[in-house]
Amino acid sequence: MKKSIIKRNFLKGIATTFILSMITIASASAWGPERTTFTMESPASYPTFNSITNNPTIGDERDFVRVGEINADVTDLKNEIKVVPGRQYLVYVYFHNNASATYNDSAHNNVGVALRTRMSSSFSTVLTPANKGTITATITAENSNPLSVWDEAYMTTDTEKVLLHYVAGSAKIYNDWKANGSVMPSSLFTEEGTLLGLNALNGVIPGCEEYHGVVTYVLQADELGGSIEKSVSKDGTTFSKSVNLAPGEEAIYQLTIMNTGDVALTNATIKDTLPTGLTLVPGSVKLRANSSTTWDELSDNIFGAGYNLGTVGTGNVIYIQYKVTAGTDFDCEGTELTNKATLTYDSDQASGETKETSTTITVKKTDCEEPVIPLDTCETNPALPECQEKNCKTNPEMEGCQELPETGPVEIIMAIVVIAGIAGAGYYLYRTRKTLKTVEGDVSGKDLSESSEEKGEEKSDDSSQKPNDMV
Repeated sequence: MKKSIIKRNFLKGIATTFILSMITIASASAWGPERTTFTMESPASYPTFNSITNNPTIGDERDFVRVGEINADVTDLKNEIKVVPGRQYLVYVYFHNNASATYNDSAHNNVGVALRTRMSSSFSTVLTPANKGTITATITAENSNPLSVWDEAYMTTDTEKVLLHYVAGSAKIYNDWKANGSVMPSSLFTEEGTLLGLNALNGVIPGCEEYHGVVTYVLQADELGGSIEKSVSKDGTTFSKSVNLAPGEEAIYQLTIMNTGDVALTNATIKDTLPTGLTLVPGSVKLRANSSTTWDELSDNIFGAGYNLGTVGTGNVIYIQYKVTAGTDFDCEGTELTNKATLTYDSDQASGETKETSTTITVKKTDCEEPVIPLDTCETNPALPECQEKNCKTNPEMEGCQELPETGPVEIIMAIVVIAGIAGAGYYLYRTRKTLKTVEGDVSGKDLSESSEEKGEEKSDDSSQKPNDMV
């Protein structure tokens, strides 16, 4: 994409210093176009992608395509990597609408929200020591400024020739929303690309760091020659290395056989196996080659002695599909069923060369009822408080029964004693205050005792009050 931009500008005769400097910068940094940049502290007031220069996750967002070995940490992903046959590589593409969250709301007419946001990606399929491979990703939106941004990462090799191919079903989107982990359609690898999104892949990406995301996919590196890959799908359109089925459901397997070498593969034979629990749908085995859309029926011998494809010419690709049905004898725990396919062939370099591939189907019942947990009863849990009294009546010697209060007249008597004690304490307090006043009066020479009316009341009270044994 970068080269085509440069060529187009050259043919148009654009030779101003300003334009040439822009092209030089874009070429050196492997991203484009040249655009206004922002910071996390000072974001944009309009939709624009990957233009912040101090992102705490990836640094300069203009460098948003990275690559590394399959299990690499984000910090280990690089702009350029050396590829070794037999290994897998993770491609990482970051996207972030740099508009401030302020402009997402209706008060600002949602001018910060990017619409019809898409991503497309491509990669070199053949690497040699003399030719550096390229991974390119482009992000577009119908209302962003600029309308599209792109970036590149590079791959080299010391091997004479290496084939890179996409691992089916490995392209996924990751964010903090419901779309997290969704498998991206194969249109990701077309010029138009595929829609991005948060809760759904609808192209709507609001402005702010919390709405950023990442798309990743895996590339398999193989030395040129014969190769085979197996994938599986429930709908026949989105294939991956594994699916989940309910008992009785169908799935479609696909085998992809490729000749990526310089010589023809002769006596190429494909053989597949099915694990117990999966049954072939009779008559469903079919084959097509290269870009043909016409499927030819095959026999079911692929599961016996194998199916001889004959000679597979240089650069040819053969696809084989068939349907299977999951059995019904599966539980709620789920059972993982793995099957393996092999390709053997002869070539000028080797005889009886073998390549293998496998996929996994997990079959699990979906109508499982949650186990019913019985409520505690006196039979299942005698230690319950409401049960202990009942049990003590039938078994007074049981531990803890001696401490339990008995019911009946004893409780009534105890209540009377408590009430009498409270009344006596009140009277005691009253008499104590009266005595204190009398003493204070004697000391000061003043009569601090109650008025005659109070005395009368006191006398009346005293005459009606029983002697208090506590005083």
